[in-house]
Amino acid sequence: MRLGDLGHTCVVGLAWGDEGKGKVVDVLVEHFGAVARFCAHLVFPYHRKQDVLSEQAALPGNKIGTTARGIGPCYADKVSRRWGVRVCELYSPDRFRARIRQIVAHKNAYLKALYDIRDPLDPDGITEEYLKFAAQLRPFVGDTVGELHRLMRSGKRVLFEGAQGSLLDVDHGTYPFVTSSSAGVGGVASGAGVPPGSVRSVVGVLKAYTTRVGAGPFPTELNDEVGETIRHIGKEFGTTTGRPRRCGWFDAVAAGYAAQFSGPTHLAIMHLDTLASFDEIKVCVAYKHGTKTLNTFPADTYVLQEAEPVYETLPGWKQEIGHCRRWDDLPREAQQYLQCLSRRLETPIGIVGVGPEREQVIFVD
Repeated sequence: MRLGDLGHTCVVGLAWGDEGKGKVVDVLVEHFGAVARFCAHLVFPYHRKQDVLSEQAALPGNKIGTTARGIGPCYADKVSRRWGVRVCELYSPDRFRARIRQIVAHKNAYLKALYDIRDPLDPDGITEEYLKFAAQLRPFVGDTVGELHRLMRSGKRVLFEGAQGSLLDVDHGTYPFVTSSSAGVGGVASGAGVPPGSVRSVVGVLKAYTTRVGAGPFPTELNDEVGETIRHIGKEFGTTTGRPRRCGWFDAVAAGYAAQFSGPTHLAIMHLDTLASFDEIKVCVAYKHGTKTLNTFPADTYVLQEAEPVYETLPGWKQEIGHCRRWDDLPREAQQYLQCLSRRLETPIGIVGVGPEREQVIFVD
């Protein structure tokens, strides 16, 4: 991967999040003029409360596995157009105070009617708390669309950083077990306010295995000693929640589908070192559903829940690779494994992660 040829670039996860996007951004950022996240409305305490109560009230089998951070209710308010609050509103205090009183009155009535909550939220307390946040954030708030376009016109390259992962995209992910935003590359144009053609390169990030947090279908999940070993070695626990991540073999069907609508020009395969203790490693290349073999990712989430993985087995390398800094340093079996993933996703590999430290990466020409 020639860093000088990338142009404006998007780093996006091609699974269910937690793929290692942050590390990829960290090693690329020195080659760019700015980093831009392309999702957000403001999340308030009533969003978090609503999120928790909604999940608690869901019947078994209908729980989404939310992080309880209020993201879903926040986006619902945004789309409703009536209750969403944007950052710019924080800097008109009188109008903001009146808006919060109106919104909280509605939320208190909603929570009492639906969940019989009798301890109402305090609109004035919320207002003062968020006005303090506004003062702290003021030096960092501005017209981001205008600033991005000025940077781009000046010849500086922008690195767009995706959140979550493509399989959590609200439109193309495993609905309803998704986030509430456009987590794929398509979110760059709507979230950052730049033309879709601005992005020249897309780095699709994946682990050398697959993980998922929360509820939802996961055909290659390993509820055994192998899955526990991957979780332990890879330190697979939620960054913000601390929840244990569900772990499984690499799912080339799911990743291939995510690659179709995200269009990566390069792959970044992270956590390759986590697999160094296995005699053999499996890659899911198809699904079995009843009497049918599925070679493509099913649109129906319930079909995916019932799907059984069809595996290709490759030899492991059984040696430490954290010291490797060039492709030729990798064991032949590790190279073969990466080549298998690249072939399945029809995308060249540009970056390989071989350990948790910043310098433990390989740039592949």
